Amino acid sequence: MSPSSLIPLFFAVALVAPAVWALGKVYRRSHGAREITCPEANHFATIELDARHAVAMHALGETNRRVKSCSLWPERQGCRQACVK
Repeated sequence: MSPSSLIPLFFAVALVAPAVWALGKVYRRSHGAREITCPEANHFATIELDARHAVAMHALGETNRRVKSCSLWPERQGCRQACVK
């Protein structure tokens, strides 16, 4: 393989790397459990955001997040998920 044939590969990596970095940052911020105060029930709760959904929405230019699991579920399963904001 000649060095000149690798130039398109380097350009592709240079174009894709910043997007992968940004989406990885969104994933790391959205991944994992966190302690919050439920705004509807006024109780402490442990929630986990849907990190894959957060990355997909960020890639589309949206800031929409959703809860993957909550310690107050199943009793409050149909809540408005105001804790995400």
